[in-house]
Amino acid sequence: MAELTAKQWGTRYGAQRALYEQHATRLRALLADVLRSAGIDVVQIESRAKTVDSFVEKITRKGHDDDPITTMTDLVGLRVITYYLEDIGRVGELIAREFEIDEDNSADKATDLASDQFGYLSAHYVVRLGPSRRELAEWAPFASITAEIQVRTALQHAWAAVSHKVAYKTAALPEPIRRRLNRLSALFELADEQFSSLRDASAATDSEYRQLVDRGALDVPVDTSSIGAYLDGRRGEELTTLFQRHGFDVSTQQPENRQRRARSGLVSELKTVGIGTLADLEAFVSDAARMDAAVELVRTVYDTDGHRPRGPLEDLLTMTVTAARDFGERPGRPYLTEQWADTLLRVRGDEPAP
Repeated sequence: MAELTAKQWGTRYGAQRALYEQHATRLRALLADVLRSAGIDVVQIESRAKTVDSFVEKITRKGHDDDPITTMTDLVGLRVITYYLEDIGRVGELIAREFEIDEDNSADKATDLASDQFGYLSAHYVVRLGPSRRELAEWAPFASITAEIQVRTALQHAWAAVSHKVAYKTAALPEPIRRRLNRLSALFELADEQFSSLRDASAATDSEYRQLVDRGALDVPVDTSSIGAYLDGRRGEELTTLFQRHGFDVSTQQPENRQRRARSGLVSELKTVGIGTLADLEAFVSDAARMDAAVELVRTVYDTDGHRPRGPLEDLLTMTVTAARDFGERPGRPYLTEQWADTLLRVRGDEPAP
């Protein structure tokens, strides 16, 4: 039988490509579920099936074995983009648990660099479905397909994209340009390390605040970390019960970035009304009559606007603080819209600000 040309192989692959697209989509969903279950927050997961043109170009450039469709390892490709360096290893452990890894064709690019080199850092895994998953009927059509999974940080991803524009092969660059490119790469690597260090420092601060709150030492400034420690403890449970008693549906599960945004808004509003420490906040929420009146006022605003009274504890507490304070101008928070502010003023018996 005559050997097929690259174009003929491309036609064969094109006839099967829909299967590879399905596999890419399903693997992306599987990785998302696995990462979510492990509590690993990532920037994004990308997936694709190699295009026919790319397939033909590759076998034209590199040549091919008897059947490039079965031997090419990256017809299905996924990329997991993490926030932090250490998450690359955590994601790798999950991949090893869920898939069968082709160790000979997998690599950690970071270990390929000498101590005096900088550059593209990324972990590459060539995988197949694990034995138990291959036996499942819904996964059986993909049992023989290999896929390549790249894992890199957001900064590594940015570096790969930008440096690719400068030169595909760094070694071919003039020496002065190559030196500048390496220095820039080192800055990206340093920034990645500093982001991880900042996360560690933030976690240490959170731990310190939790210990202080547990001991009742509340003379600490209000910030997102101290508010987190305060609301994650006994007082948060009591405030949740208070809102529920007034008919609120308190959201207890929310994405990490949504929670950070809500806590930042609460801190901003607390400082606006002069609540600068957790001790000040404790005095505010300990005034049962004032809290009941303010929470009921917030519920009335919801009723007036025709909305269901619900939200995360941080946002509900922000609105409660706003409802209880004296102000001449409508509050200017993103989640306190002008309509909400005008309704609040009207319910309070005040005139909306012009």
